[in-house]
Amino acid sequence: MRFLSASVLLSMIFALGVLVTPAGAEMFVANLTVGSRGSDVTALQQFLVAKGYLQMPAGVSYGYFGPLTKTAVARWQVANGISPAVGYFGPISQGVMAKQMPTSSTSSLGLSKSIETDTPTAPGMRVNRIMLFRATPFEVRPGDFVTLDGSGFSKTLNRIYFNGGNQIATTSTDGAILKIPVPLDLAEGEYKISVSNVLGSSDSPDINIVIKVTNNPQSAPTIESASIIGDIVTLVGSGFTSTNRLFTTLGDSSSPISSNGATLTFRVTDLSRYDQVKQFTLGKYQVTLWIFVENEHGINKEPYKLETII
Repeated sequence: MRFLSASVLLSMIFALGVLVTPAGAEMFVANLTVGSRGSDVTALQQFLVAKGYLQMPAGVSYGYFGPLTKTAVARWQVANGISPAVGYFGPISQGVMAKQMPTSSTSSLGLSKSIETDTPTAPGMRVNRIMLFRATPFEVRPGDFVTLDGSGFSKTLNRIYFNGGNQIATTSTDGAILKIPVPLDLAEGEYKISVSNVLGSSDSPDINIVIKVTNNPQSAPTIESASIIGDIVTLVGSGFTSTNRLFTTLGDSSSPISSNGATLTFRVTDLSRYDQVKQFTLGKYQVTLWIFVENEHGINKEPYKLETII
């Protein structure tokens, strides 16, 4: 069961300020290299093209990190004094580029001023696109209210669908949040949520945002405090079960983690991206670790922040 896609989750975390800090410099933890694919690569390529470091051949699509992109990154690194300038887009390069990227603008996308004003974009998200990130709480009764987090929601009309039907209409005040009632006639079960408006639909095969309608809803995990001794992290909170899964800025847990309901313990070194990050930090970097815990009852609404050295 997945309440947030991994890519969306990390985007949300980075928007909150996921940082690695050596000697006072702020840097992102994301890494891109030859073979990488996706929207992050597209954004990198668009930046390099705009700055004159990359020229995409005719007919070649954005989104794949190949030799041309590697060469362009290396040229940009040389120009910005980043060493080694080998075309690997790691924490140091991420931090420098983040400071050079301009604030998103819709003026170049051909949007009318009325549409631009009616469908605000959430901070850090792409313009001219409606996106749905999550729905909370996960378990609800008919008639309960659910909060939808996303981007590009309309101030005048959004249509919400439950498994493609049971349509309801609502508005957003800021383009990033919708509060909707669960239809009273929904039977017990899980329902995929989608939102549509003048920008299109949030429906995507890669993102499955669902709620569970039940007469006995249980609370999602919450993290009240956390501590780390050596490489062992202990979370204290509520709503933990025998099948918890972690999503963090150092990767995911490789298997479910059991809990007594109030505490949850894991090793940082077991997270899926730990070894990859450690190759470049060498135990000298302070990392802001953001933690989500997911189980059959949902996922904690806000990530928990924990500082550590890697």
